Amino acid sequence: MKKTTLLAAFVACCSFAVNAQKEYKLQYTFKKGDTYEWAQSSTVKQHIAGPGFDQNIESAVKANATMKVIELTSNGAKFEMEYTKLSTSSQQAGINMDSEGDTTKNFPNKALQAIKGKKFNFTINKNGEIESVENTENLWSGMTAKNGFAEAQVAMMKQQLENQLGKNSIKVSLENTLVKYPENKIKVGLTWNNKVETGAPLPLKTDYVWTLESATHPSGVLVGDGQIGTTDTTKVMPLQQGLRATTNFKGRRVERTNINLETGWPESSKSYAEQKGFMMLLAGGQIPEDMKMDVEITTDLESTLKKK
Repeated sequence: MKKTTLLAAFVACCSFAVNAQKEYKLQYTFKKGDTYEWAQSSTVKQHIAGPGFDQNIESAVKANATMKVIELTSNGAKFEMEYTKLSTSSQQAGINMDSEGDTTKNFPNKALQAIKGKKFNFTINKNGEIESVENTENLWSGMTAKNGFAEAQVAMMKQQLENQLGKNSIKVSLENTLVKYPENKIKVGLTWNNKVETGAPLPLKTDYVWTLESATHPSGVLVGDGQIGTTDTTKVMPLQQGLRATTNFKGRRVERTNINLETGWPESSKSYAEQKGFMMLLAGGQIPEDMKMDVEITTDLESTLKKK
């Protein structure tokens, strides 16, 4: 009995050693017609404090979409993407929008419902880099006078939803799910670096160190540790009611992603981010002189991706 136990332990150790030393060339695989179901949810908490002002704001965004390979490129694939469900809410800001909610008395719900099913495109290479996001103007194509939308209403909704559905925001949402892989092979315990940049609404970048934490064929676990920083502290950001501001933030984002080692595709991920810094409201209009606002932001993000 003792010999059997020792033999089993020896075999387990050898198996672990083999898996740990095995090298993996992580790349996304694509086949025309393949379709994926993507779901992402985030909760953002903000604490903003300034002269005579102290407020906590919590908002939530949920999105479901399908992504279909419509064309193979020389180094990746072009996808057709459409949202199937959308919702965003913030009690403090009085926002509660749901594409599946009542549209007869709720205009924001009607706007989100009009966005559902509108197709746009993105292109990704085999290493997971999002090369382009295109045709996002189609998202607004259902908001016409024929469908009961006034021009002023459409302009208002575009401004309100730009942070979630603008071209750059969609790119960042995809990058938060689709990990960017290195050119070289890796094995358990080895690390690689990459960078994700957010041009709008905040000029931020995250410098990641990624590690293949474990590999049990065909599944693997990746851990990312990212340092967040503002790329341009002089960039002026437009705000509501005609206000303008510059920002300066630093922080950290940690992420854990489960992937398929054979296809390269992530299956699920969770991340948490903290940012601290300030926003400088610039003089003009209602602001007689520049006003510094201290800001803390935390973000919880979850994503799943499933091949149909």
